[in-house]
Amino acid sequence: MKAKIFFIFVACMVVGFSLTVQARMTNGQHLYVSARVISDLQTTIESEHKEIENVGRLIEEAAAELEELKKFETAEADDTGFKEKLEQELAYYRMLSGAVDARGEGVSVTIDDGTRPLYAGEDPNNVLVHDADLLIIVNELKSAGAEVIAINGQRIVNFTEIACSGYTVRINDQFFARPFRIEAIGDSKRMAAVLVAAEGYGALLKDYGLTFEVEIKEDILIEKIGHSTVYRYMEKVQ
Repeated sequence: MKAKIFFIFVACMVVGFSLTVQARMTNGQHLYVSARVISDLQTTIESEHKEIENVGRLIEEAAAELEELKKFETAEADDTGFKEKLEQELAYYRMLSGAVDARGEGVSVTIDDGTRPLYAGEDPNNVLVHDADLLIIVNELKSAGAEVIAINGQRIVNFTEIACSGYTVRINDQFFARPFRIEAIGDSKRMAAVLVAAEGYGALLKDYGLTFEVEIKEDILIEKIGHSTVYRYMEKVQ
């Protein structure tokens, strides 16, 4: 009987010590991470992996382009052909930099806050559109081959910021509130398939009650960036 009492006493000591350590590690607070936050982080990681793959392809394309340009150094190239090549390159990079308007087939995506009633104790942020949602959709469009992207008319370029600012989102130093319309030029069917896929981020937003609509369009006009960028610190490497 004494051995049984001693065993119960030791077990209580172990449990009490464990609870004390756990309370100290959490500062006495209950730490809770919602399922949507975990899912958002997983989707963000996947999107970043896809973005890395896209950058790798761009590096390969740039290397092939460099080899083609090197031919002009060793071969007797036609001056006219060389000039046309440079003009094509200039037009291409002006398009990429957002210096000119772009037009073509693509998709139009509408994202808005949810209107469903909240569950008891549910975080209201679950039914609101956040900057992270826009970033993930933009990354999914890029992974699907989008060539030009705009959010509420703001051209997305290399220096574009998408950041939460209270109840608005700052894009290219302009502030926008819901609803958000993302337009992308590229293979419309491929982009739409990625966006509406059962395992895609759009399906996740719908599950949480947000508005997420995708429309295929034959002709989309995305205007050029509204301001120019002055580079003060970087220099071209000779």
